Amino acid sequence: MRLFSGSIVALLLIILLGCTAQKQPERLYYQAETTKPYQDVLAELELAITERNFRITGHNKIGSVIRERENIGFPDYDTIQFCNLTLAREMLEISPESIIYMPCNVAVRSENGKVIVTTHLLPTRSPNPRMNEFARKMNEKLKQIVDFAVED
Repeated sequence: MRLFSGSIVALLLIILLGCTAQKQPERLYYQAETTKPYQDVLAELELAITERNFRITGHNKIGSVIRERENIGFPDYDTIQFCNLTLAREMLEISPESIIYMPCNVAVRSENGKVIVTTHLLPTRSPNPRMNEFARKMNEKLKQIVDFAVED
């Protein structure tokens, strides 16, 4: 009887642990860093974006604007927004609520002698398999843009 009840306890523990184990949350950004000069990274980003048939729709020079307005030393912070209308149309036809992910965005900052480049990624675990496939392909493009900008 003890062997039987011990087996039941072990089985219950395994079931409980399995039920409480959670999936890792999906990482919805990609980040890379470099020691290249800040302005070189910005130029490389713009080149990588346009070479992949995206059009830059905005560039916010947050750090330099704060420096100028406040007349203080302040680190560099920039965001670059970009879009490809063909890909945007495809994504919106698959999933209209995906408009919240547009346009694509890359953030650049200088910190501790490094330049850090970050982009948002599209979620790939939605209930829509077509959107997940589109997101995987789009995320690869976004990662390539970041990687190109930080390569030495």
